[in-house]
Amino acid sequence: MHFANEPIPLLLLIVPVFATLLGGLLALQFRRSLALLMALGAGLLLGAAFLDLLPEALSLGALVEIRSADILALVLISFLLFWSIQSGLDGLAARWGGGSDGSGRTLGKIGGGMLIFHSLRDGMAIGLSYAASHPAGYAVAVGIAAHDIGDGMNTVILTTSGDRPRLSDYLFLAADCLAPLAGGLLTVWWTFSSGSSAMLLAVASGFFLQMATSDFLPEVRQHKGLRYMLPTVLSGSALIYVANLLVDRFH
Repeated sequence: MHFANEPIPLLLLIVPVFATLLGGLLALQFRRSLALLMALGAGLLLGAAFLDLLPEALSLGALVEIRSADILALVLISFLLFWSIQSGLDGLAARWGGGSDGSGRTLGKIGGGMLIFHSLRDGMAIGLSYAASHPAGYAVAVGIAAHDIGDGMNTVILTTSGDRPRLSDYLFLAADCLAPLAGGLLTVWWTFSSGSSAMLLAVASGFFLQMATSDFLPEVRQHKGLRYMLPTVLSGSALIYVANLLVDRFH
């Protein structure tokens, strides 16, 4: 596969770039609706963990004979590790009188980095699918573009923690937007091994579960009078589910 000789794959890789940017801009536009944004973010994170990252980690692990129990153990360890980190950061922030915003932003940057890695793999999936079958490449690109709208929203939600965006938050969004393009181009020379990808995805799953249950859902629960919160959480997860159906149908 040579991208220089075939311009169509480059066009396919640019579509997820703009899809991610669209998701990020939507999150920035509705930043003041923090409760609603947190509910959507919780659904997106839970959906990404249970319906996207974890199934992919288990599938990749099976290819290199990594037991499902080992993958799930890594998810649990990651969950507890990031929970401990957040608890420690919250304790330091409270001691210094700064509240918990610092820990939220610090962990948010970690989550943003994991989303960038995932977007990089999305681009690699498009490139490899197109190399195997042009129609498959088109179909996977459409599914991943839908999926990356959620990734863009999650990147902004995680890195800003609902606060006014800073320059670093915009840089994270820009990196997440460009990651699919970079991942697709990397398939010309190099791909992640199945084993290393499975472990990284398991770690990301544990982190997303921790963020959803420790930060996002408690924030949502404070707004008991807003009946649309649960449907919004479910809508976020449904978006991930539908996007994965599009990818799996033609992959």
